Formats: sequence, C-alpha cells, structure tokens
Amino acid sequence: MVIIMETRLERNKRLSKSKRINRMKKLCILLLFAILLLSIEIVNQNIVDLNCFENPNIIRFDIKKMELDFFGKSYVIDLSIIKKFIKDQLSGLLVLHNCNYLL
Repeated sequence: MVIIMETRLERNKRLSKSKRINRMKKLCILLLFAILLLSIEIVNQNIVDLNCFENPNIIRFDIKKMELDFFGKSYVIDLSIIKKFIKDQLSGLLVLHNCNYLL
C-alpha cells in the first residue's frame, strides 16, 4: 500500500480542477435540457400548423392544474407523494444532524 503525500497547493489544485469539471458537466446537462425543451416546442408548433392531432402537445406540464399532457393525453399529477417523501428524507437528515454523539 502506497500512501501519496501531497502538499496543500497540490490538493487545492486537484480539488479546484474536479470542481471545474463537475461544473462543466452540470452546464452541459442544463444546456442539453434547454435544447430538448426548445426542440419539443418547435415540434409542438409544427403539429399545430399541420393539424395532425386534436391535442397538439407532445409534452406539456401545467403547474396550476397539475396536469401533464403527453402525446395528446392528459394525466393528473399528485405531488403530495413527492412532498411526503422529501419531508421524510429531510426530517431524517435533521435528526441525524442534531444528535450529539459522545466518542
């Protein structure tokens, strides 16, 4: 087993490089997601122009009505399950964070 000792400068340089790479990965994912949404809007507009479907929305999410339109069919989304899951997960983290352990 070889233990590599690195200086503080080398460690900071390595950490900043990994942070920069992670930031670029997140930016690429965000950019791809934006391109995806833009292309879906263009396809939706073309469907409206060609009058192919009764409901021209391929994917549309309405926050006020809590509906998801997917290929012309509407689905009601119940976010209470997700809220409950997040609440349970965060409450567990808060309990672990507030405990004082004696070593």
